[in-house]
Amino acid sequence: MKVKYTSKANGFTLVEIMIVVVIIGLLAAIAIPAFQRVRKNAQSAHFASDMRTFSQQLEIFIFESGEFPEDSSSGQIPSGFEEYIRASDWNAGPMIGGVYDVEFDSYGVTSAVGAHGYTIPDTDLTEFDRKFDDGDLSTGYFRQLDSDRYYYVLAQ
Repeated sequence: MKVKYTSKANGFTLVEIMIVVVIIGLLAAIAIPAFQRVRKNAQSAHFASDMRTFSQQLEIFIFESGEFPEDSSSGQIPSGFEEYIRASDWNAGPMIGGVYDVEFDSYGVTSAVGAHGYTIPDTDLTEFDRKFDDGDLSTGYFRQLDSDRYYYVLAQ
């Protein structure tokens, strides 16, 4: 009696596996830039929200105390202002890098709150300014006061 063996492959061929790998690579090439764009937009919106929140709280502080907050050291909450904000939000730092800071009567403005020591490129900062202000880093509410200082100006 002769036994006949039939060979039936139950796996994938190398070509099929390579096609799947190429398809996954193409999907990743499409998805990663989209994900980065969404992430960048979320960070920008978060930073703008924090800046508006801090500026509104500073306006309330100014209204209630009758004076502008003192110039604080970068990263430090000005005296008396800690009652108006959550310290954890301030200490977490801005989404654009660096630390939060309040300026008083310096850099050509009377009062401003912003990010000192930011780490994003100026091109990203200009894009942010275009989206949330006037697109010019030297004018508007959001301003670049120095090479590493980007602030929301409350009073000229």
